[in-house]
Amino acid sequence: MSDVVELVDRLGQAFLARDLEAALACFVPDDDITYVGSEAGECATGRDAVRELLAGLFARPAAYTWQATSATVHTLPGGAFVIAEADGAEHGPDGTVEPFPYRITGLLSRRNSGAWLWRAVQGSEPT
Repeated sequence: MSDVVELVDRLGQAFLARDLEAALACFVPDDDITYVGSEAGECATGRDAVRELLAGLFARPAAYTWQATSATVHTLPGGAFVIAEADGAEHGPDGTVEPFPYRITGLLSRRNSGAWLWRAVQGSEPT
């Protein structure tokens, strides 16, 4: 399931680049998508709402990213559920990088092309 883990990392790379279109391209192309971040209020369902939330996150002074270190993937017909432990990092405007533990969970949909895309994803900071 390395392609599922690659999708976890691809979303993290889009966050670091603050690339809204690249982030949205990680989701299925219809309107039935959800993104939930680790902070209060970071919850959006529907393409327009997810776009608005991510645009706000990307406008913050710091940029965030993560890279999966391990993952559990449960597959089902046409989909998968992933729980990935990750190394997160906050990149400050002054060039500082603050590491933190991160966890990504979510539901993925397999496209006819064989590619995996997010249907719903949640990020959290385990303590």
